[in-house]
Amino acid sequence: MERRSVLLLVAVVVVAGLAGSVGAACPGGYHILPYGACVKLLPLTGPSLTTWEEGNEKCKKEGGRLISLDTPEKLEQFAATLFELGDSFYGFPYWVGAKKTESGWQWLNGKKLFSRSHMWLPNEPAEGFTHAQVISMTNNPRYYLGATDHGRGSACETDEV
Repeated sequence: MERRSVLLLVAVVVVAGLAGSVGAACPGGYHILPYGACVKLLPLTGPSLTTWEEGNEKCKKEGGRLISLDTPEKLEQFAATLFELGDSFYGFPYWVGAKKTESGWQWLNGKKLFSRSHMWLPNEPAEGFTHAQVISMTNNPRYYLGATDHGRGSACETDEV
């Protein structure tokens, strides 16, 4: 019986230590997403909209790049994290690392983004636009992708831990 108590105590200490290290795995100002990426949200400051390139440059200055949400699960986990962070971050559009190339839509990590993906808002990607941002819909906790060339904030990710 005493041996079980010691083993249980050791297990609790190990789990608590691992849980503490998960939150500490990201650099300052970054939040860890459930799939392991570190994300930093840079809301728009000031009245001017930004370009995708400006958003990516802001991310580079923060030690990252625009986030590649290359699966529906990553997009859902990103949206859930925004919701958990509260009103200061949730509900705003953010540049993400997707752009239109000669061969179609592509993420900065090199993975393809299909134009018929259900990650896009209905009737998106709109013709004539070459960059993507995540957009929330009113009274809907989900985020979708939308094509545009003028955006607001930036969602940055880094591999640095």
